[in-house]
Amino acid sequence: MPKIRVVLADTDEKYLMPLEKKFIDTFEDSAEINVITDPGYLTTYFSTPQNLDILVINEALYNSSFERHNIGNIFILSEQPTDDTATGNLCTNRIYKYTSVKEIFNEVVNNNTTNSIRSLKPKVQTKTIMIYSPAGGAGTTTVACGLSAALAKNFKRVLFIGTDNLQSFGYLFSGQKSLPGDIEKPMATQNEYIYELIKPHIRSEMFDYIPQFARSLSSLNIKLSNLTYLIDCIKASKNYDFIIVDTMSDFTEDVSKMMSYADNIITVLAQDRASTYKLERLLQNIDCSDNSKFLFVCNKYRPGEANLLVGEPLINSCHINEYVNLEDAVSCLTIESLSNMKSFQKLAFLFL
Repeated sequence: MPKIRVVLADTDEKYLMPLEKKFIDTFEDSAEINVITDPGYLTTYFSTPQNLDILVINEALYNSSFERHNIGNIFILSEQPTDDTATGNLCTNRIYKYTSVKEIFNEVVNNNTTNSIRSLKPKVQTKTIMIYSPAGGAGTTTVACGLSAALAKNFKRVLFIGTDNLQSFGYLFSGQKSLPGDIEKPMATQNEYIYELIKPHIRSEMFDYIPQFARSLSSLNIKLSNLTYLIDCIKASKNYDFIIVDTMSDFTEDVSKMMSYADNIITVLAQDRASTYKLERLLQNIDCSDNSKFLFVCNKYRPGEANLLVGEPLINSCHINEYVNLEDAVSCLTIESLSNMKSFQKLAFLFL
């Protein structure tokens, strides 16, 4: 299969490095990527006919003569924010240069003006997002389901897995059946065919979810490590873009291992003193300084009340990525209502 041909052009080499890395990490050997930082070489490069799928170029280097080449899509990096993405040519688009690498990459990949872009599909790499809270009752299940629904609305394939000892997340779903008993032993013994055994029982309501176990996990001798084994089997199938893991609030050895295993950890907090105190205790035991892996969400936020998540020196090291405002919620929470909340839509955008 022929490789996708991509050219990234800007005089700032440091600026292009993370964008180049994003293309390489996503498409690996399915794309041929050329980075051009010298204006003289750029002129030489386009002095002969070129066949490209994508050209991402700084507006200072761009001129209309490039459109004479066979280029599927041209993305002009603009120094100033602009709402006008058209340049007169349907295959030429403007992007604000100083937005995030993720947004620029998504704009390039999701642009569907040519068949070459439509064929540009990243290799499936299932991401595991762990939803955790050091404070019980902060609402990890609500956040996990809200994020799952918002990602699904953005056409991502999502699987929700609950890991509480006594599972009770079924109240959010219209179908509240539990897993059959014959799944319990294969799960506890890490049967090599566990995904094939559990797959027929996976249900879907905007996103897929594994129904809750009828009995407590401790009584079934099912540990978080057994669920991690299941996640590994599911990831190997490449059937999902995201696996959302709703995790218990205890800080056990298995929870710590899950934190190391997960691609991202969303820590759910409240704005009261109990929650902030427990966050302080958590921060004394783990390093959350990697902002690309650790995210923080204030759930059940009430704007009119004191927010103790700001002001304390230790807590200030944690950036609150999103406040889930209770005023945006409806009296009867459903998967559909969660998917429509702006807070979860904004949170999902961090992963798109």
